[in-house]
Amino acid sequence: MSHDVVIIGAGPAGMAAAIQASSFGLKALVLDEQPAPGGQRFRAIELQYQRLRTAGNDLPASEQNGLDLTRRFRESETRFLDQASVWDISPGGRQISYLRHDQSFTIPANAVVAAPGAYERPVPLEGWHLPGVMSAGAAQTMLKMSGHPVTGRIVLLGCGPLLLLTARQLANAGANVVGLLQTTGPADFLRAMPYLPAALRSTTLLKQGLQLLTQTPPVPKVFSLRQATIIGDNRVEGVKYQARGASGFIECDTVLLHFGVVPNTQLTRLASVAHGWNDSQESWQPVVDEWQETSAENLMVAGDSGGILGDEAAEMSGRLSILRIAHRLGRISDQSLSTLAAPLQSGIKRLAAARAFIDTIFRTPETMLIPSGDTIVCRCEEVTAAQIAEANACGASGLRHLKVQTRVGMGPCRAQMCSMAATAMIAPKMRRGQSPPRPATVRPPIRPLTLGQLADAVVET
Repeated sequence: MSHDVVIIGAGPAGMAAAIQASSFGLKALVLDEQPAPGGQRFRAIELQYQRLRTAGNDLPASEQNGLDLTRRFRESETRFLDQASVWDISPGGRQISYLRHDQSFTIPANAVVAAPGAYERPVPLEGWHLPGVMSAGAAQTMLKMSGHPVTGRIVLLGCGPLLLLTARQLANAGANVVGLLQTTGPADFLRAMPYLPAALRSTTLLKQGLQLLTQTPPVPKVFSLRQATIIGDNRVEGVKYQARGASGFIECDTVLLHFGVVPNTQLTRLASVAHGWNDSQESWQPVVDEWQETSAENLMVAGDSGGILGDEAAEMSGRLSILRIAHRLGRISDQSLSTLAAPLQSGIKRLAAARAFIDTIFRTPETMLIPSGDTIVCRCEEVTAAQIAEANACGASGLRHLKVQTRVGMGPCRAQMCSMAATAMIAPKMRRGQSPPRPATVRPPIRPLTLGQLADAVVET
C-alpha cells in the first residue's frame, strides 16, 4: 500500500503530524510499538480516563490535552499500526523495516517523520544493578497501565521535572515514598538566573515547573545530592548518600532513578543524518532546519527525539514537519505554507527559550556522571568503571576502542545504557563545553529479531 508519509511514533509529535497530514488529504501510516497511542507522556491515556470515570473522578487538567489529541488522532484518516516495532531504516530514510505480530515487513517511504521520543538518561551508580532499582519512568508507566503503584518503601533519586512528577503521582496513589533525594539545590537556581528573562517568554511552562516544585509530597527531602550508593546484597536495602557536606542513609525496598531525558537518536543515526552536540542538555541530537528536516530530504524529526522541549513543542514540530511535506506534494501553496508555519515556528522558539533555565536547574553534577571503581557501567556485559579506566589508560580513546578491549556496549541494549557514562569517563575534560567523541555506531536490527522472522520478511516495493 502506498503512503505519502510514514510516521514513526504515536506520541504527541507523531499524533499531531498524523492529524495534520489527514487534514491535507495525505495518506499517512503511523507505526508505534505500544498497544495504544499516547507515547510516554500520555501513555494509556484512554485507559486512565475510563478508569477514572468508573471511579467517579475526572482526568487531571494537565492530561486533558493528551486525551483530546488521542481522540482527534483516532478520528483522523490515518492508518495506525500498533505493536509495530521499527528495527531498521535505510540511509536517508527511504526504506523502513518493522516487526508486528512476529512478522517482519519492509516498506518504501517517500517521506518520513521520525518521532520516537526520548529516554531517561542512564547514570551508573554503585548498586544500580540490584533487584529493586528501576527508572522513575518505568514506575510511572506501571502506574498508568495498571492503576497500581510500586509497593514497599520507595526512594526517588536524581533530578528533573519527571522525578518530581512521579513522586507526586506515587504519593497520590498511596505509595510509601520514604525519601526524595535531589541533586538540585540553591546553587543551581542561582546559576540559572541569567536565563530567567528568556524563560519568562514561556509563562505556562514556568507555572507548571513551579507547581511541581511546590506540590511535592510531604516526605523527607535531600537537596544538593553529590554522591549516592545503593546498598544491598541480593536486592535493595537502602541508599547511602552525601549532600552539602553531610552523609546519611535511608532504608528502602525500591529505588527509582531519574536524571532527566535525552533524545532517542537510534533511528536518525541509523539513517546517517547529521547530528550535533547539545551541551546544555548534554546529549547528541539530529540537526534540523526550521521545518524539522534533517540533512536527508523528506526525513523529518519531530518531538523530543530532536531535542528536549516538551509535549507542547512536540505537537508543534509534528505539524510543522507535515507542512513542508504537504507543500512539496502540492497540497498547499507558498502563501499557505508561510501562514500556517509562522505561529508554529514562533511557538517552538518561545518554548526553546525556556530550556536553558530548566536545563541549568536540573543539570546532573559531575560527581555523579563519571562512575568509578567496581561500579558496573555496562550491565549487559558486566563491564566495570575500573575496567574502562584501565582500557582508557592503555590508549582506548573512543567507544570503538573500548568495545574491542572491554566489550562495553556490545549487549542487547546496543549501548543505550552505557555509552554516555563510558564517553564521560574517556573524555572528562571535553564533556562540558566541547563535543565528546561520537556516539556508538548503530546497526540494524535495533530491536530483537529472529533469523526466521528475517527470512520470512514481506518486502513491499
